[in-house]
Amino acid sequence: MNRKAIVALITVLLAGILAIPVRAQSDDPPPQAASAEAAIHIVQRGETMFSIAQRYGMTADTIAHTNGVPDPRRIFVGQRLVIPNAKVDAEQDATTAHIVEAGDTLTTIATRYHTTWQHLVQINDLLSPNAVYAGQVVQVPTIDTRAGTEESVHLPMEGGLVYIVRPDDTLFRIALQYGISPWNLAASSHVANPALVYPGQELTIPGAGPGLLPTPFSAVEVQPLPVSQGTTMIIAVHTTEPVTLEGTLFGQALHFAEEGHVYYCPVGVHVLMEPGLYELELTAVDEQGRTTAISTGVIIEAGRFGYERIDLPASRSGLLDPAVYVKDRERFDTVRSIFTPERFWTVPFQRPCRGAISAYFGSHRSYNGGPYTTYHSGVDFRSPGGTSVLAAAAGTVVLAEPLSLWGNAVVVDHGWGIVTGYAHLSQIGVQVGQQVQRGETVGKVGNTGLSTGSHLHWEMWVSGNSVNGLEWLDGPYPWPGAEQLGIGG
Repeated sequence: MNRKAIVALITVLLAGILAIPVRAQSDDPPPQAASAEAAIHIVQRGETMFSIAQRYGMTADTIAHTNGVPDPRRIFVGQRLVIPNAKVDAEQDATTAHIVEAGDTLTTIATRYHTTWQHLVQINDLLSPNAVYAGQVVQVPTIDTRAGTEESVHLPMEGGLVYIVRPDDTLFRIALQYGISPWNLAASSHVANPALVYPGQELTIPGAGPGLLPTPFSAVEVQPLPVSQGTTMIIAVHTTEPVTLEGTLFGQALHFAEEGHVYYCPVGVHVLMEPGLYELELTAVDEQGRTTAISTGVIIEAGRFGYERIDLPASRSGLLDPAVYVKDRERFDTVRSIFTPERFWTVPFQRPCRGAISAYFGSHRSYNGGPYTTYHSGVDFRSPGGTSVLAAAAGTVVLAEPLSLWGNAVVVDHGWGIVTGYAHLSQIGVQVGQQVQRGETVGKVGNTGLSTGSHLHWEMWVSGNSVNGLEWLDGPYPWPGAEQLGIGG
């Protein structure tokens, strides 16, 4: 088999592997490699194509060529690379994949799998014991690798972890095992003299066990992980008491809505967001005015988008003037970032009109033979003029007017930072301030504005960014507990 055939085979098999949804912690075995002689490597912080190639005993060019990476210098954290003819260590047969969750540390992961953080560092080739982040894939033992561990630890009634001192233990050795300060261990266990511990003594390991996050945080869920460009992620924060919650991600402020004693924040990832690791920061203020802050890393991976060439008639070429775009953009800026604490929508969203999809979200576009400098910010449905356009979900009309590029346009606020737009209408059927229900007619399909034929341009904004609305129509939905969010609102 020639080299091109081998590369093609690996590429096809890799596509199948990447179609497998990423799940949270699981006891199932990790997905199989692309072939019996290939493996999947997840790029970690600090790694380069050269260092990865050295690890597997091959050249950087070989890995780059296999994965279709045009520039070996440009890889990002969380990227999946096929390693052809990889030499698999015998140790890997005794490990399984774990997806790091918000709030996880190497210490808490090690405790969960009855091992040590030093062992995790070794089998994952981590540069630092602190270098873990939400969405990262780490290998963990499938069996207990330390004799007697199960008799040495148990969970107390109030959370945390209780360690039973063994005959060969010292307080320093126990502290090193769990990655904490000996003095913190002595203080949490009320040990007056750190040099004097005895077999059978119970020591409290601070920061381990169920209480992984500082009070009032009890859990932080980020779904899906990793998240792709142009899609929606949902941050769900659980607390032990009511709080005022704020956050930042991508350098922007986050807005949370409380429902069922859980704080939710949908976040749209811009289609041009650079793949890599970003810091999610959360700050909670309780009723006594006490402030608690936590942070974790969130991985963004590259999306897959196509290319389109659009040929405009001479009568509409003037709409390509940048000044026209700026004017419409300024108008949309007043509505696309609206955040309403009340949720009007349920899932799934209503398909906005009949007709086949003629253009997908995120495709790179060239107009009249020019460069591919723009992208499609919505989904186009090809349908005859006069076809009813339906509200995708319940909400409030916040824009209903003719615009230069969008033609006759309608924008609806659905709450929680979810906003949808309907463009190129032949007729507007609603007015600003009107409440609409899911499936209610808001206009008619047309060919107004920057359009080459009768169709509906349907756009969705989440936290101000255009995202692929199709994932809200068909699922799987990007948030935890979607069935709970489908009630009320």
